[in-house]
Amino acid sequence: MTTFDRRSFLACTAALMGSRPAFGIPTNNAPLSPLKWAPRNRRLLSELIVSRPTSGRPYAVFDWDNTCIFGDCQETLLQFMLETFSFALTPACFEHVIKQDVPEGELGPHFLNQDGKQIRFSHLAEDMTRDYTELWSRYGAWSPARAPVPSHITALVALRARLLFSYRAIDAVAGPEVALYWIIRLLCGMTETDIVTLAAMANHWALGRDIGYVEHIVPPERSGRSGILQCKVFHGLRLTPEIADLQAALRQADIDVFICSASLETVVRVFATAPGFGYGLPADNILGVRMSWPSGKLGAQPAADWPLTYGAGKVDAIRHRLVRERGHGPVLVCGDSGGDTAMQTAFSDTRLSVIINRLADGTEGALSQRAANEMTSSTPRFILQGRDDNTGEWRPSEETLGFGSQTPRLLGGN
Repeated sequence: MTTFDRRSFLACTAALMGSRPAFGIPTNNAPLSPLKWAPRNRRLLSELIVSRPTSGRPYAVFDWDNTCIFGDCQETLLQFMLETFSFALTPACFEHVIKQDVPEGELGPHFLNQDGKQIRFSHLAEDMTRDYTELWSRYGAWSPARAPVPSHITALVALRARLLFSYRAIDAVAGPEVALYWIIRLLCGMTETDIVTLAAMANHWALGRDIGYVEHIVPPERSGRSGILQCKVFHGLRLTPEIADLQAALRQADIDVFICSASLETVVRVFATAPGFGYGLPADNILGVRMSWPSGKLGAQPAADWPLTYGAGKVDAIRHRLVRERGHGPVLVCGDSGGDTAMQTAFSDTRLSVIINRLADGTEGALSQRAANEMTSSTPRFILQGRDDNTGEWRPSEETLGFGSQTPRLLGGN
């Protein structure tokens, strides 16, 4: 079989559904193409697919970011918005959404400016609003027809550094539940069509960029009340043909495929359903963060009667949408992080959970340890799939190469 080139993935979707995708050829009567699967994982998943595991309508659930793709589509969209100043918020609305649910006090000893001083979020918000207001007065709201905004403009460089710094700090200080809504609210004021267009542009932009860390620094002349800040952000987005092939094989075997993601549902749909990206899933099978849409534009409030699809909220969403309808849990669950641990362990019907090996710690690290302990079992509950963080591609092994390393490791930690 010809080795599949990830850079050619976009060209391999002509026969996406109705037959298997063009990028893989099953061998030895196994439903899955070899590609870069760890051989044992491919065998176990092939056995699961052909076994028809439940008498009802079986289904599988996948996380999206860093599971179905390498990278995070919501964070990629944020990076693109900050590269191009693509927002629809008036300055007053921007100031409101960046302050919403975030404590105004100091961010703590892990988030200092270049003078080594602690930073109050209220000062950061003041400086970001000043940067944003200046840019808004010059360029206004994003639209597909607007002329490009030069990425090197000093106010935009400052806003980019401060906002990315803030996102990391909020995630650490206030928790992912606050940070997830915070990043999504930056899309407020856009229609669904706007978001779909912008997200597709961001995906193509990021797929063409190198993988690696980019350092963002507030220019000295815009130090403001929060001071000069620097923030290193990981850039990297790649498609994962092994997952697309697995999802196609499941669907061909009448095992439905659903996504349950902590990114905005609309943003995930762009990637998961558009034929050009190679996955081709039904739009109705994407479960993600849902927001209110007053007057047809994204609002600042979460949708009523829908959980935040992170951690235990993913379990709630699966029960609300799928278990209630089908009477059983998923037969297969795939994830990569602590935000997926709950759904990987919650359902007695789940036969197998695939962990994309990111050398995790915490709860997902504990599951990874269990998967490592089960590597000699013929009927494991958890399996690890390795990848190469330097290329964004999988490795035919359970072990992962961390970014900047050429030493494969099975588990994270010290």
